Amino acid sequence: MEEISSRTVIGFSLLDGLYWGFYAVFVGYIATYLLDCGMSSSFLSILLAVFMVCSFFGAFYFGGLCDKYHTNKNVFIPEFLIAVGIAIVIFFAAKWNLWIAAMLYPVFGFLSAPLGSNLDAWMLKRFNKDAGMYGRARAVGSFGYGLTALVVGLLISRVGFIVMPIGIVVMAVPVALMALIMKEKPYGAKAEHIEKVNASGLLKIKPYFYMIVILFLTGLACAPVNNLKIVIIKSVGGDVSILGIDAFIGTTIQAVFIFMSGRLKRIPSYLRLTLMTAFAMANMLLIVTAVNSAMVILGSVMWNASYGVMLPTVREITEKNVHGALKNTAHSMADAMYGSFAGIIALIYSGFMMDTFGARSVAVLGIFIMLVPVAMSVIAMVKENRTAA
Repeated sequence: MEEISSRTVIGFSLLDGLYWGFYAVFVGYIATYLLDCGMSSSFLSILLAVFMVCSFFGAFYFGGLCDKYHTNKNVFIPEFLIAVGIAIVIFFAAKWNLWIAAMLYPVFGFLSAPLGSNLDAWMLKRFNKDAGMYGRARAVGSFGYGLTALVVGLLISRVGFIVMPIGIVVMAVPVALMALIMKEKPYGAKAEHIEKVNASGLLKIKPYFYMIVILFLTGLACAPVNNLKIVIIKSVGGDVSILGIDAFIGTTIQAVFIFMSGRLKRIPSYLRLTLMTAFAMANMLLIVTAVNSAMVILGSVMWNASYGVMLPTVREITEKNVHGALKNTAHSMADAMYGSFAGIIALIYSGFMMDTFGARSVAVLGIFIMLVPVAMSVIAMVKENRTAA
């Protein structure tokens, strides 16, 4: 097996950190910016739902392309460059025509949402599935997101939203250059060529299916809080600068857990999923009882700890149980079930609940939803322990 050089690990770490920095600049603040441009909260909720629908289908489309043509790099680069161009157009269009921005934003979702799982799959393959190497590189991505979100949030509060297109370009140029430089491990000679990717076949793999049900329900509980975090922060007296601080502190914790994924791998996988659901439940409890921004930030720490445990664990379970020819599609499906699909369902009711019952009502519902994945992960953990014994 090829030995992975430290230069390769550093290169992918920089690529991941810069990519998630780009994502923080645009996705982290676009909702706040569109509201500032005059878009109503109700229309924004509808737009976010359409964005997530497109993200969901984009995950399958681009994951399928990677599996069909046996490449991550050659799909990632053009997909990323087009997404960057659309992001810049959305920013400037929003000032003079919100309808154009609204039409382009779901297209951006179709292109951008699969990029993270594509990059993760690229790294995992290049690192020969080494959890420690992947964890170190992916942790830089989480830290890059948090640090960029902090800096951009503070700059927006002082200079204005014009820092967004500047930040997009500053992050996107080195991402494109690094993606061109970094090598891709070729698929083996036995790699199966796929004419048509059948994602429904993944649902027949019991450990994988059980995992994505847990992911979907956890995502369903957390999505309203994460997607409309600015509303919750404002309800306890915070502002956009607090949103940046919240993102920085939370994702720093996430980065620590992902960085430790090599060591955490010693813990049985379903025990890790139990920890994931427990941290997510703690987030809901803190949001419900929050009386100031500090408690909301502490809730974000819990959610990011949950995500930091979840991400490498999900990658590991997928790599272990899914056939090599469908791995990219499987990674994309897992991310889509936790993120975009759960987000679509959550947005149907979250705006109404916040307007009718208050900003934190979605967290109350989240507590009840989380009872199911907590129970599922505990049951799976017990069965795993009995099998090991």
